Amino acid sequence: MIAVFSQIKLLSKPVKVMLVVATDFIVAFLAWLALTSAAPGLKIFVVKVGSASGEFVEAGSFYTFIVSYAIMLVYLFYSGFYRSRIGSYESKLTLLRSVIGSLAFGITYSTCLFFIDDQKQLPFTVYLFISLGCFIVLYAIINFIRDIASYILYTKSLNTNNKRNVLIYGAGAAGLQLLNAIRDDVNINLVGLFDDSNNIKGSEVSGYRVFGKKSHLVDLRAKHTNLVVYLAIPSISSEDRQKIITKLEKLKIAVRTMPGFHELVSNDKKLAEMQDLSLDDILPRSLTGSEKINFSKQNIMITGSGGSIGSELARQIIKGSPSKVILFEISEYNLYKIQSEALKLASASKAHIDIVGILGDVKSTTRLREVIIRHNIDVIYHAAAYKHVPIVEHKENIFEGIRNNIFGTQSVCLAASETRVKKVVLVSTDKAVRPTNVMGATKRMAEMVAQSFNEAFPEKNFCMVRFGNVLNSSGSVIPLFTKQIQEGGPITITHKDVTRFFMTIPEAANLVMEAGELSSGGEVFILNMGDQVKIYDLAKRLIHLSGRNIATDSKSEGIQIKEVGLRPGEKLYEELLISGKEDLTSNNKILISKESFLNKALLDEVLESLSIAERKLNISKAIEILENSVEGYKHDRGDL
Repeated sequence: MIAVFSQIKLLSKPVKVMLVVATDFIVAFLAWLALTSAAPGLKIFVVKVGSASGEFVEAGSFYTFIVSYAIMLVYLFYSGFYRSRIGSYESKLTLLRSVIGSLAFGITYSTCLFFIDDQKQLPFTVYLFISLGCFIVLYAIINFIRDIASYILYTKSLNTNNKRNVLIYGAGAAGLQLLNAIRDDVNINLVGLFDDSNNIKGSEVSGYRVFGKKSHLVDLRAKHTNLVVYLAIPSISSEDRQKIITKLEKLKIAVRTMPGFHELVSNDKKLAEMQDLSLDDILPRSLTGSEKINFSKQNIMITGSGGSIGSELARQIIKGSPSKVILFEISEYNLYKIQSEALKLASASKAHIDIVGILGDVKSTTRLREVIIRHNIDVIYHAAAYKHVPIVEHKENIFEGIRNNIFGTQSVCLAASETRVKKVVLVSTDKAVRPTNVMGATKRMAEMVAQSFNEAFPEKNFCMVRFGNVLNSSGSVIPLFTKQIQEGGPITITHKDVTRFFMTIPEAANLVMEAGELSSGGEVFILNMGDQVKIYDLAKRLIHLSGRNIATDSKSEGIQIKEVGLRPGEKLYEELLISGKEDLTSNNKILISKESFLNKALLDEVLESLSIAERKLNISKAIEILENSVEGYKHDRGDL
């Protein structure tokens, strides 16, 4: 029998549908035949009005049955009833179609009694009784067949040893959608839902129990190996979300979450494609920005638009309804991704926004100038940069970091100074403060380039925004840690005492835009990022949230955290201020740092010297120039 079921599952969908249709008819016909087998036709006793006597009359011929069933079948096919997926969560529309189809059979059957079987003497109540009886029997048959088909086609194997044990946290609309999406996944054993709402807990949803007590979580964790919780509560606050995650962390239950809204809109992910927690899921966040900034009638250009910050700037700028958004990016693949997403977001917002994707290199002043002039750019958000410390620190990449981060910024500022651009907002980093690596030194030089241009062109506005690490960016530790956990460990950290500032990508992008709005020219804005976070503590939390233990050594059960030593140019902790002095703004999350810089004439001389060193590929000279120009920078020349 199991082998037969397996063969049925392999059939194509049209064949499966025809099997269900044929089974519906056969069972309905056999039910009708059983009722008429004792006589040439089903007879019922009809009492005559005003008399105690009555007579037996025929209650339906074979032709009456066939005509009635044919009409019902036509309706069910036309309405799409048989196109709905068997075994999926029955929608109200599907149930309504089965009700209407069954009712159509009952009414048609009574009508055929009158016209085909010529039973005109029957009172109206008999016709009503027959219609109701036929409706009930056919409705029961149709749904019974679908239940059987669902069991054969979609019931998963009872062997759950190799399946992921999943508990959906949240029995609201999102939880029900997720349940519908994963319930037939052969790799998942859905153990139920969890919701502590008094209106829901203790009930059942689509045959699955809704748990509601902490003790239930403890019992489920003990009963089901490698239990994973799927969070399906998108509407709750960040604070409440973190309370739930902390509770699950203490129980060492693995947690995954639903994709973000913009990922669903852009079709990058589907509802059932659960993803690992991000840092903003597990760290307390208090930084907020405006919901959106009005960019009406402005043409905005974003360099590095395919990167973590650049792409988020694009998403949020679209919310502000600009006239045009120019996505300037050197990577064709990254440009394709963000342009596709931006077009969908613009369409969803119903705003008339011209989205233009342009391939280009920020080191080319000519290319930048022609794009700016052609598209009448008002504001540039300069997010293009090489930012990975170990990569830029490598001796064969040092000049690429200098070319892209310093001379690329110079090209952007020069093109802006020669055109109608009103404002340039440079996205910077905390690694520019007393840098210990080439990347940080190049970013501080880039800041000084923008500061010198602002002084030389007072009619323009050049400003910069400095902040720490963004969560889940391409350089974030979280994807690395998650991958290492999935591979069984160990998690590698450079040092147990390394701390970093962290901010979510949406927070950072939003505050970059808001700082740009506050700028009058030349400011070095820094974002109040709260307290620094220990990377070691993050590693421990992620291990617990993966449902694993922390191993003390390579032989112990669980995931080990292993120190591998600081990388070249890496700090134990980061800073946001050089001078240690800052001014407040109207937004208490945005501060202004007072920092000295070289005027444009002197800086041009420095840049010319740096350019000569670059042309001669003289790394030592280039490093010397950076050390003499950037406060606090001292390079370890051991690897040069």
